[in-house]
Amino acid sequence: MGLGASHCKGVWAPKEVSLTTLSVAAVYSLITVPSNMLIILSVLLDPNKSLRRTPYLLLVLNLAITDLIVGAMVEPFSMYTHVREAARLSISFSWLSQFVYFMCCTASLLSLCILTIDRYLAITSPMWYRANMTNSRVAQASVLIWLLSFASSGLLFVTGFVMYAFIFAILTLLCAIFILVFTYVRIFVVVKQKVKDLNNLHQGDTERKKAQERNMLWERKLTKTHLVMLLAFLACYGPACIMIFVMNLCSTCSCYVIHWLRDMHFVLITFNSLINPFVYALRLAGFRMAIRHFLSFCFCCRSGAVASYNDQEASHTAETSIDRSRTLAVSRPIQNESSSVA
Repeated sequence: MGLGASHCKGVWAPKEVSLTTLSVAAVYSLITVPSNMLIILSVLLDPNKSLRRTPYLLLVLNLAITDLIVGAMVEPFSMYTHVREAARLSISFSWLSQFVYFMCCTASLLSLCILTIDRYLAITSPMWYRANMTNSRVAQASVLIWLLSFASSGLLFVTGFVMYAFIFAILTLLCAIFILVFTYVRIFVVVKQKVKDLNNLHQGDTERKKAQERNMLWERKLTKTHLVMLLAFLACYGPACIMIFVMNLCSTCSCYVIHWLRDMHFVLITFNSLINPFVYALRLAGFRMAIRHFLSFCFCCRSGAVASYNDQEASHTAETSIDRSRTLAVSRPIQNESSSVA
């Protein structure tokens, strides 16, 4: 299998490609870091006590940490690389940028797979899920995700960037298609069946019915949120994977096209880390309330600092005016004495 990008090895990317990716990475980083920090703080602190500390939200926390690393490390590494690339300077530590990039991509993919399994167990086996899906097991799953991501990204040093991206694209498409079909076919069929069963409960079981309805509505909302996350993932990773296929298999493509495909697939994949926090905030009211609380707190602190600064300025101005009036009061008698002597 010939790789179309092999003939472009050692060829500098056009300046417009480097500068475009540099600008996009800077904007992405400015949005990705604070938005994911708000999601992480919302899960950890939960200021309004409106978020249920469920295993699903703890897995979302792990995904938000992954997205935060993308904004705080992958994007700055990309900016550094493209600044030097545009200036035609040697790029040191490019391996570190590529390693962290693929590690985060793999962690995102594995997190979505674990989240899908979580939704499946929560819907199909709720009793078993509540008894066995503990926070410690979620922590173990999160550690396993990062270990696998770290280990698999090590293949980058054996295969090289282009071949590893090709392998990753194939695995990503297969996993994404599997979890999407699995979510549609299995989970939503079970959800519909459980809703029908709840509607068929006897009238005498009103309290039990209400409790089950509340729990089912919450799980259904989380599942719909998960579906939106999957669609956002596919919208970003799908076209990016197609670009990777073209970049690797098109032997007649010019190096100009290859470099654009290389950078645009990066732009699309990192865009997913930017939009994930907005998916949580739009779909779950608990996140909206927590984020509103943090933003209002920051605004109040800033307003308080400005108010105290204004008070200090006002007091300083008042003291200055008092000193001036005292100086004038002292100088007037001296002037009167000098005029009388004259």
